[in-house]
Amino acid sequence: MPVTLSLSEARRLAIASQGFHTRPSNPSIAHVRKLAARLHAFQIDSVNVLVRAHYVPAFARLGRYRIEALDSLAYDKRELFEYWGHEACLMPISLYPLVRYRMHKHRDRTQEYMRSEEGGYMAKVYAEVAERGPITAGELSNPGERSGGWWSWWGSGNGKATLEHLYDCGLVAIAGRRGFERLYDITERVIPRAALDAPVPLREEAMKRLICLAATACGIGTFRDITGYFNIDGWRDRMPAGPRWTWPKTRGGRRAVPIVKRLVSELVEEKRLVPAHVEGWKDPAYLHPRARIPRSVEARGLVTPFDSLVWERSRIERLFGMKYTIEMYVPPPKRVYGYYVCPFLLGDTLVARCDLKADRARKTLMVQSAFLEPGQNARRVVLDLLDELRSMQAWLELDRIEVSERGDLAAILRRSMRCRG
Repeated sequence: MPVTLSLSEARRLAIASQGFHTRPSNPSIAHVRKLAARLHAFQIDSVNVLVRAHYVPAFARLGRYRIEALDSLAYDKRELFEYWGHEACLMPISLYPLVRYRMHKHRDRTQEYMRSEEGGYMAKVYAEVAERGPITAGELSNPGERSGGWWSWWGSGNGKATLEHLYDCGLVAIAGRRGFERLYDITERVIPRAALDAPVPLREEAMKRLICLAATACGIGTFRDITGYFNIDGWRDRMPAGPRWTWPKTRGGRRAVPIVKRLVSELVEEKRLVPAHVEGWKDPAYLHPRARIPRSVEARGLVTPFDSLVWERSRIERLFGMKYTIEMYVPPPKRVYGYYVCPFLLGDTLVARCDLKADRARKTLMVQSAFLEPGQNARRVVLDLLDELRSMQAWLELDRIEVSERGDLAAILRRSMRCRG
């Protein structure tokens, strides 16, 4: 018999499972480490209108931590590693054995390809990384020519595409970043020996374990929520083995048949997932057996479009009633809320949203729009929002906040700033 949750219970469980609670007075690297173990992934994205996306989840949950703490865990201590999780993510090194099934599907085909005449260029790239790494794609002695399209390397056989495929199949890893550019090195010099030697579960068991971890991070979620957290059985898991530019040109039969519905059913049978029903949800939901619903949550935080709390847009509408899209990909005249819109979490729900930008030249945190969610009280929301904006301003080492006139919350936010100085 499924467990039944009210919508309020589902919200509290989801927020608590995402690591929102009373913030520490002095966030340390230990707090960041613990948060990474709870969320399992910090999504990396190239957009830098505010600050790089993977830094913000820890700020939203911990407050003004030192960005260097996350960098240190990833690139000095090697407690986090870069790989494909939800998308490109920083993940705890404990997950390395669980994602190796994604690497191993390519390895035999790639090593065979590298021994062929056609794969000679890839073999040379790998040898150069082994000799000179860590290096960027642009530092290859023969980086090749860029192809056209949105990503200049996608689907081609140039240096960047070659390095990315070697990364996909686990032969190279990300040793660090220069600015935002990836530094590639052979895996054995990046991933700790203990992680490389750890037992690797069979593919389906690894997928199951990741689904269970996703359930703990979601708290409560539908099939789509818990399988999408790590994109289990998504296009990366089902695409053909080997480099993209060697795939058959025909459309039919290129991707494997999905198996994830069977895996979730088996997890329920194995009592590793508990079926649940949430008030107002059409689709069935799932809980981890150890999930516990908190009596209350006192959360406060601005979350970016790449925060794990809002990865699944339909989930945000189901939980909080917020219809949320990333409008940076929408033509400017058609944007409703703005370019880089961050929902504001207060208590147990999303109460507002702001379009934020860090103008580093003017050392200004720009609030380019501020909108109140339907049914929320502006006077209740605005003071907490202002405090959170000021905390973000200080964390980003900016001198002031500037609020535009756009949005139904903007005027009262500006007045509150003037009154509080």
